Order: sequence, then structure tokens, then C-alpha cells
Amino acid sequence: MTYKNTHRLTIVLISLILVGCTTPPFNLEGVHQNIVPQQTLDDSSSLNKRVVWGGLIVGMRNFKDSSTIEVLSYPLDSNSEPRRSSNAQGRFLIKQEGYVEPASHTPGRWISAIGTVDASQKGKVGEADYLYPVMRAENTHLWSESSSESNVQTRFSIGVGIHR
Repeated sequence: MTYKNTHRLTIVLISLILVGCTTPPFNLEGVHQNIVPQQTLDDSSSLNKRVVWGGLIVGMRNFKDSSTIEVLSYPLDSNSEPRRSSNAQGRFLIKQEGYVEPASHTPGRWISAIGTVDASQKGKVGEADYLYPVMRAENTHLWSESSSESNVQTRFSIGVGIHR
């Protein structure tokens, strides 16, 4: 193999690796990405439409046959990851069949979910009454602490050293 072919192969492999790192966790075909949680409270035409929402987990509860995750909503980037540097946009509930592990769905974790818009639900935030938009989740994705937006500081060094 010549140097020129090796160079091209290296570029193709690096490109494939980088594309693989930026794939959304969900298949977004048929998803209404422009419908945000708070909008559904005033728009009954969004009921039963497939959406992708995400944000910061603020609480969760397991019931006999289902689980509910309370999320502080944030806008999503093109990979369906919440934009952590944006302003919060209200709260919503993710309703999911079956058991969800509370140890992994702790307050402060970032989550995205894909599913259908369901009827709203009355609840409370502290002592205040609150009307929650609700999503019936098909699938959820927990983001790692080192996801793209949380790791925005750039580090550069030259030389040899010991890092503790």
C-alpha cells in the first residue's frame, strides 16, 4: 500500500469515528422536534405526536407498573442532548412503563427521551400548583457528566509532568 493510499484510509477512518461520536441516541424519523413541552399545554393538536424532549432530572417515582421522571426542560442540540448552557423552559414528566432504577436516575443527571405527547397532569412544585406536560416515553437516554457541553474547557500543555 502506498503512502498516498494509507493517508486516505487514515482520513476515512478518522471521519467515521468522528461521525459515530455525534450520532443522536434516537431515530428521529417522524419526530416533531419543534414541539417543546410547555407549548403542548395550550395546543391540543400536539397530543399523540412523537417528540424528543430533554433536560435535568429533578425527581422520580416508581409505581406498581410504571415510573415517572420529573424533568426541568432545556432546549436540545442536533444530537438530542440538552443544551446545558441555555435557560430552563419549565418542567415536564416522562412516564415510562416498568421499573426505572432510582440510583441511576438521580436529581442532577441529564436525560433525553423520545415518545408521544400525553395529556397534561396537575402537580406541585414545592407548595405551588403546577401543570405538567407529559410524555409517554418509548426510550430514554442518560447523558454522561463528560458530555459535550459540560466539558467546554480547553486544556493545552507542552512537556512532561506529573498530574495528581
